Amino acid sequence: MENRKLNSEIVERIRSGKESLVIPTINNLRNRVQSAMYIPEIIHLLYKTKNDVIRRELSLFLADMKDASGIPYIIEALNDKQYQKIWHEIIATCWQSGLNFSGYLETFVDIFLEEDYLTALEAFSVIEQSIIYLEESRIQHYRNYLVSNLEGVKEEKKPLVTELINIMSS
Repeated sequence: MENRKLNSEIVERIRSGKESLVIPTINNLRNRVQSAMYIPEIIHLLYKTKNDVIRRELSLFLADMKDASGIPYIIEALNDKQYQKIWHEIIATCWQSGLNFSGYLETFVDIFLEEDYLTALEAFSVIEQSIIYLEESRIQHYRNYLVSNLEGVKEEKKPLVTELINIMSS
């Protein structure tokens, strides 16, 4: 990731957690070319805030992100257990954005296997969207990994894992 030079006023407004400051700031960031570097601040506020309006706007911002330079920031949050309680929300924005996460499928496959059903379902969507960008050897690698881990998956998720294995076999 590039060296981030964040505008301190924007960071201050996001960190305030105040709807009257956060919402206009997020809307302003939508129109900026280099808004991806603010993703860590946005994810942190998504984690902290209880305000449903702010949560919705932050999620929409992430889902609308079309700048692939933001992907490493998202993956960083998905590898940080601190944010585990919002992983399902972050992952939902990944598939909604339509960005190519195929270079980071290990993260999504591990979350798919280890986390609760809702989070796994969101990860399923990202994986399904991403496999079209993979070479057959990589698809085979992930398919084998899923097969070898099927026994350790909770019963409620086994049909989901089996479905993903089938998708990777087609």
